[in-house]
Amino acid sequence: MGRIFITFGLFFFAISVLGIYLDVLLHIDGNVGYTQIGQIWYKYAPNSLQIAEAIVSRYIDPCSSLEILNCSGFVWHPIISTFLIFPAGLTFGMLTIFFIYFGTKKRRINKTS
Repeated sequence: MGRIFITFGLFFFAISVLGIYLDVLLHIDGNVGYTQIGQIWYKYAPNSLQIAEAIVSRYIDPCSSLEILNCSGFVWHPIISTFLIFPAGLTFGMLTIFFIYFGTKKRRINKTS
């Protein structure tokens, strides 16, 4: 389990470095702001972003799946779209720390005699 966490941590580290690099380029150009997760996703895989939105909105959202609920969808637009506007470098940096920490944490084995 630890190796899987470390692998995810390294993947998130690469995305974090990309986000920080894009932030530096943004500030060199004289713009103020940060690179959002959704911007990176749309820049490098726009079709998968649109497919993910369609799948979540149609099949995963309970309001779309069950017509008896008679409500508007709430999974993509308030929840996932909020996550997509977070700063990429900071968010994936925190995920990197989390996954690397729990991937390298040693288990304690209690021996009772």
